[in-house]
Amino acid sequence: MEFKNYELIAFDVAGTTVNDDGVVLRAFESAFEESQPENWQERRNQWLEYANETMGRSKIEVFTDLFGDIEKARRATTLFEEAYLAEVEKGEIKAIPGTEQLFYHLNNAGIAVGVTTGFSKRILDAIIQALEWSALIDCSSTPEEAGRGRPSPAMLEHLARQVSLSTPNHSIVIGDTQADMEAGVAFGAGQVIGVRTGAHRDAKLIASGATSIINSVADLS
Repeated sequence: MEFKNYELIAFDVAGTTVNDDGVVLRAFESAFEESQPENWQERRNQWLEYANETMGRSKIEVFTDLFGDIEKARRATTLFEEAYLAEVEKGEIKAIPGTEQLFYHLNNAGIAVGVTTGFSKRILDAIIQALEWSALIDCSSTPEEAGRGRPSPAMLEHLARQVSLSTPNHSIVIGDTQADMEAGVAFGAGQVIGVRTGAHRDAKLIASGATSIINSVADLS
């Protein structure tokens, strides 16, 4: 792909640059079961369906939507993080093939590499450290740093400030979820690209504003 005139490429993490393999949903399952044992069996399908539908959003927002109680949501978020970090520590988190080559290509072309996520900064930092991406990423943003998660463009705006982006139109947003696409459109990115390696299918990505769909980030190298 030709990146001429672009200054920033903003990538989602799980499902876009990091291979999910069900790890996120397993972490949700663990959090649901531990935080709401009295409701888990009855609500299991409903809650997991909602977790999948809202992939890409801030996790505490998802739990708050489901439980209607911020304290319960905070406890569930903590349990989610513990479950996901355990997977990171076990080496279960892998880069989607082609990701690092693309990052190197963008680095060499002088284009900023940014990452945004619905995870907390604690999890994002652990992923970056485990995959040894620190030298490849120019900027990153989480809901807690930006003040809001997707579909708000707040995290993309936070990236833009870090790299002094001249205009949103000189950026590309890449993700695997409806929330990724909606955030990219709201930000005014020059392109909003959906990938097929994650949670949501083509129809949902296109309906949410994707300007194109690719199989994976490897197609951009």
